[in-house]
Amino acid sequence: MKYRISETEFEVMEMVWKYQEGIKQSTLLKIFLAEGKEWKRQTLNTFLIRLEEKGLLKREKRIVKPVCTREEYAHHQTQEVIDTMYGGRLSNLVLAFTQDGGLSDEEVGRLLRLIQQKKK
Repeated sequence: MKYRISETEFEVMEMVWKYQEGIKQSTLLKIFLAEGKEWKRQTLNTFLIRLEEKGLLKREKRIVKPVCTREEYAHHQTQEVIDTMYGGRLSNLVLAFTQDGGLSDEEVGRLLRLIQQKKK
């Protein structure tokens, strides 16, 4: 499943991920209102419907729960980019960053350590 979500949908998911055990829709709305979002109940409900249709959250009796963790979502999104832009090869992604000096010596060292740990 592809999880293409808007910036605002991502903001909603960030808040839902903070409450893995679930959060009431009314509480979620209060939090966003306190953060300066001038949303009405229906506005939030629209975002929740979209995210539920995309398979990222579920709602039961006005309680909102994430279907996956933020880390699982990030992994899926990263894999999609690698598949689409780099032929499914992580090494092609790393090569793209190393060719233009996009990695610092510290980052290169960290990557090398990670690779060595993975080989063990």
